Amino acid sequence: MTGIAMTTYNGEKYLKEQIDSILNQTVSDFELIVCDDVSSDSTMDILNDYAEKDDRVHVFRNEENLGFLKNFEKAIRICLDRGAEYVALSDQDDVWTENHLEVLLNTISSGGGGLPAAMLF
Repeated sequence: MTGIAMTTYNGEKYLKEQIDSILNQTVSDFELIVCDDVSSDSTMDILNDYAEKDDRVHVFRNEENLGFLKNFEKAIRICLDRGAEYVALSDQDDVWTENHLEVLLNTISSGGGGLPAAMLF
């Protein structure tokens, strides 16, 4: 299984488009782990709406602002703790092509230039 680690902070403007692009991947065996860094806009409402509609989406809200790096570390750790073999990183304002995960996983499984068995991409 692949974990997708996404972090958010006041990302309401771009968030729906990015989450839609992730949920519509050609590969569907993944969990989207989203760690919100205490947003003050409607980011949490958007995230909770997606989590209610799709059981692959899991939302975590920090008790205090951790900052960009620590928030990503937390999201990655949650992915690994939940059994992810691979972890893909996603910013809140990315938009993925529909085969993004498929291309990454095929590259890794075909040797990927000496990539380790479990890795971040």
